Amino acid sequence: MPMSFSAPSARLLLTTLLCSGVVACSPFKTEMPASQVAVPTQFTAAPVSTQATDLTAWWTAWQDPLLNQLVQQALAANPDIRVAQARVQESRAYTQMAKSALYPTIGATAGMMGGGMDWRHPVPPLMKMAAPNIQDPATDGHLAGIAMAWEPDIWGGNLARKRGAKQMALASEEMLHGTHMAIAADVAANYVTARGLQQRIVLLDQSVSTLQSLLRYATARFDAGQTTQADLETIRGQIAQAQAQRPMLVSSLDACRHRLAVLSGQPPEQAPDLSTPAQYRVPAPPATTLPSTVLERRPDVRLEKHVLEANLQRLISTKTDLLPRFGLEFFGGDGRLRFDGIPGVSGSGGLMAVNAYLPIFTAGRIQAKIRASNAQLHQALATYDQTVLTALAEVEDAYESRSSADQNITSLTAEVSALTQAASQARGLYEGGQFTMQDVLTTRIKKIAAQDDLVSAQTRQALSTIQLARALGGGWNSQSPS
Repeated sequence: MPMSFSAPSARLLLTTLLCSGVVACSPFKTEMPASQVAVPTQFTAAPVSTQATDLTAWWTAWQDPLLNQLVQQALAANPDIRVAQARVQESRAYTQMAKSALYPTIGATAGMMGGGMDWRHPVPPLMKMAAPNIQDPATDGHLAGIAMAWEPDIWGGNLARKRGAKQMALASEEMLHGTHMAIAADVAANYVTARGLQQRIVLLDQSVSTLQSLLRYATARFDAGQTTQADLETIRGQIAQAQAQRPMLVSSLDACRHRLAVLSGQPPEQAPDLSTPAQYRVPAPPATTLPSTVLERRPDVRLEKHVLEANLQRLISTKTDLLPRFGLEFFGGDGRLRFDGIPGVSGSGGLMAVNAYLPIFTAGRIQAKIRASNAQLHQALATYDQTVLTALAEVEDAYESRSSADQNITSLTAEVSALTQAASQARGLYEGGQFTMQDVLTTRIKKIAAQDDLVSAQTRQALSTIQLARALGGGWNSQSPS
């Protein structure tokens, strides 16, 4: 039997559709509060450049195949990246859930019933003759149909919730980008630190060997009465001090290797072999253009910006709770009801209803939610401002750290060069009889100490360069999908 609607039902449906056709916007004007941070026009410590360095894969500029391999392995297998990827999928699912509130909910329903009845009024004789069991007849029935419920988003509350969920999904993507940055920088930092420790261990062994030679020479002079016991004890103390440093350097080296294994999703026992000589070179400091460009690239700033927008949409949605809500319900189906001895009744049809709800007294609950959402919005703004300030400071600090490391290396390189020449001259003077072997060995020890200082400075230079690349937002491709 075809379904039909009465004139009142048709008017009810038309009224609902007209209400749902209103543009979804809240009558409350809600604007984004202004940031309190004045972004500078340029970085004071950064070199002037018209074109920024491409930092998508900044570690490739170090020209070290092993470093490239370690970074790629970590980006492919690090557990933190897998967690961030799962959070992106979770946030996208929440966005779809929020979007579903904009559409009707439709479902199928069906039911059956059966049983017996006992008439309270006397049964007419003719009916009793026709149906001897009419006093306790059996009955059964069934009903099946389609049900729909829909709350039109007249004031835009559900749309604001969907937009907020979308912003949180974008924030989770920025968290993934930031994880990529952190992992790449962590791998590079541990790698260059390990390389520096290897060089320092070699220099330390050379220093111990030279001190032992000096001790043998001083012992021979002591036996000849040319030096004192105090001189011997001083050299022995220097040897003990140098030997005490070796276990700590080796432990630090192993910690870096273990960290590299964990970053690649492997147990520490499978730490990479770093026995091959280091091939990397510290590249020039990356150039940047405007601070605003750096802020637009950094995932942490972008993340907080999305969180700020999500809080704005949450406030907009919360304000709509003060307004009336309308709902549309519809049921259409087919059914049959039958009693033994009585002709069954069957048919199909539809029912429609429109309901409305206007909050009158909620003991201030809605107003409190609005105040809380407004406070959360201002908290998000303060967090965004703090993130911007931190980002600007990190760039300035990284540039200054790299600049000071460059100057330190220049001075130490000159010192090593001078001591190298002094050691060569001391050897020549010794062979000419003008210097003692102690003078030669002492000069060599000073040269090794200067070389150790230079290696430490080169490690600091490498670490400051890594920090600079990360501070500028390097380590991920802003054009690739998450």
